[in-house]
Amino acid sequence: MKVILAAKSVYPFHPFGGVQKYIYYFAKNLVRCGINVEIVAPQDARAARVEEYEGLSYRLLRPAIYQYLEYPVGWWGVHLFSRSLARYLKKTRFDLLHSFDLTGYQYLKIKSRKPVIAHIFTDNYLSNPISLTNISNIWNFTAARFDKIKEKKVKISPFDDLSVKAQYLGQYMFKVRPLHESLRRCDAAFFEDEIFRGDVAKLYRINLQKCSVVPVGIDIPCVEQALTRTSISRPGLGLGKEDIVLISVNRLAADKGVDKIITALERIVKDIPKLRLIMIGGGYQERELLEMIRQKDLTRYVRHLKNVPEEDLYQYYRLSDIYVCAFSYPGSSISTLEAMACSLPIITTAQPWLVEEGRNGLFLKDNEPGTIGDAVIRLIRENKLKSQGVLSRTMVQKFSWDNIAREAVRRYQDILKLDN
Repeated sequence: MKVILAAKSVYPFHPFGGVQKYIYYFAKNLVRCGINVEIVAPQDARAARVEEYEGLSYRLLRPAIYQYLEYPVGWWGVHLFSRSLARYLKKTRFDLLHSFDLTGYQYLKIKSRKPVIAHIFTDNYLSNPISLTNISNIWNFTAARFDKIKEKKVKISPFDDLSVKAQYLGQYMFKVRPLHESLRRCDAAFFEDEIFRGDVAKLYRINLQKCSVVPVGIDIPCVEQALTRTSISRPGLGLGKEDIVLISVNRLAADKGVDKIITALERIVKDIPKLRLIMIGGGYQERELLEMIRQKDLTRYVRHLKNVPEEDLYQYYRLSDIYVCAFSYPGSSISTLEAMACSLPIITTAQPWLVEEGRNGLFLKDNEPGTIGDAVIRLIRENKLKSQGVLSRTMVQKFSWDNIAREAVRRYQDILKLDN
């Protein structure tokens, strides 16, 4: 069986985060299951080409859209790549297209096509609230002020009133309507959790029977191997043995809520002076966040790192005490799973399915700094960090990539049987 994985950006050729790592690890485990996998994505700064990386086959097609994928206007680029992908697939032999985001949109229009899976992450069906009722908001599509609206998301349905469609015309034309058509035409749809499966089915009025949950996973053997390394230590980072260390591993973008963690830190250190924060990541908010740290006089409490090699990342988790995810809306996080695999309790605003009734951490109703601060103080004062971390390590086993890949292969086989 040959499966094409199509995505708008991929590791290691584009600036990467959770989705890019998802496709990389997912593909590696599909190959281990005996699947012939080809990853197709837009080109990077170099020319369109074929690449091999760690046993995976990549095909990078025109155009290069990675420079502006972070911006609302990036959806236009995804449509351009979707056309390029459809042209390539028409002359390629394969059995099934597993498309992420809207990459399979144009191919789905071809009558004699192969079966297609539409894989929908949270951000695929939520939209930035860019309303055209205020003419100045038009600039947000071209990223003039996109950092002001990135942390908020709205649900726009293809069945909304005309007034709503007119208010959010750009999102409706380039995201909502194409996504509805993709979900209607595809042979199956994958979602990261049951919460989103039900939400999208209701919002887009699609048959739940074609929807499956294929969660974000974690490569546990890879984590275990990485944890054998000992080149990074607390003293090397200027951290003391008695310090209580929070860690956040995310792109520095408004929707990730790192600014809320920093604001919460200002309050927490008044009660717990030995608290420290390791902040790993880069992004468009970096300059703003570093200035915020300076203005709040928190420099001595924060260690900021970026471009951390994957093989070193897990050592930073190991020397920490609590992982904090402060997303502004629900969604999966590979970093949260990585932290759990490294035996950390978690505080999260985005993944209620990863917290077992408070036994391995806390799920928060919002990402307000006060809410985050109260949660951190509560978790520390309960004095169960070690036992909660052990439970995190146990819970994360069910999100092992090998289990997820095997279940995906079973779904592939079912889809191909139905097609025949």
